[in-house]
Amino acid sequence: MTQRIPVTELPESIAWVATELDLIDVDGTISRTHLRTLGEFLLRYGSAPAATPAPVIRTRARTKPTKAEVRTELTDRISTYLSTHPGATLNEISTALAAPLPAVTTSSRPVDWLILGEDELVASSERVESPTIAATRDRAKGALQAANLMASPLTHNAYTTLLRSGRVQGPSVARIVQLFGSWSAACSAVGVSSGEALRSNYERTWDDEQLFGFVERFLREPAHHGASHQFDIWRSTVNGTQKVPSLGTVRNILGGTWGDIRTSTLRRMRAAWAN
Repeated sequence: MTQRIPVTELPESIAWVATELDLIDVDGTISRTHLRTLGEFLLRYGSAPAATPAPVIRTRARTKPTKAEVRTELTDRISTYLSTHPGATLNEISTALAAPLPAVTTSSRPVDWLILGEDELVASSERVESPTIAATRDRAKGALQAANLMASPLTHNAYTTLLRSGRVQGPSVARIVQLFGSWSAACSAVGVSSGEALRSNYERTWDDEQLFGFVERFLREPAHHGASHQFDIWRSTVNGTQKVPSLGTVRNILGGTWGDIRTSTLRRMRAAWAN
């Protein structure tokens, strides 16, 4: 009987121990004596150590949503509420949704163009015009008075002739009509006789009610965030089915800044559900 055994014939665990103890000869065999001694050792003290298992990476399961998820969920709820309650205040939203006011304040920022401040609920008793529009209105009054010295009664045709000849400096007839509502109303504002009855060609295309209606439609479009520079972009998308005034026309007729117009529109929208 051969006194040496090939290591390939040994169980893997035994071969591993024999290799670690340097009992394997260069020819890949181990003597029976060494193998017997090794077997007695393992029998007495235990089996060969198993290979070290790879560490298990344990991840803790989330038990609640993240702060960002909570904020996004509240923003969605606020947006839904504002779709039926435009012009609501932060306090009203907080009460309606049973959510803390600080959380509502933070989460409402993506939709805050539909929210009114507590100090915006009541309109000012005086109509506020932007400095630019006020200056243009004053220029128009001065031009009408100057033109009346050369043409009386002052028809829109006579004014246009004086304007084109350079004898009068001032806004166009169309611009004056935007500011005053009609040619006759503009002349009346400065005590000048227009010499003509009201004519549809020289009356405003839209009244205040219609203009506020256009602004309301714009504010309800979430893609534009109620931003003034987006109004004419929105206008271009709907002009195919209905003629919509430009932002300039809206501001010229309604007066004030875009913020003033937005606030006034939200008050009107609010009145539909708050009263």
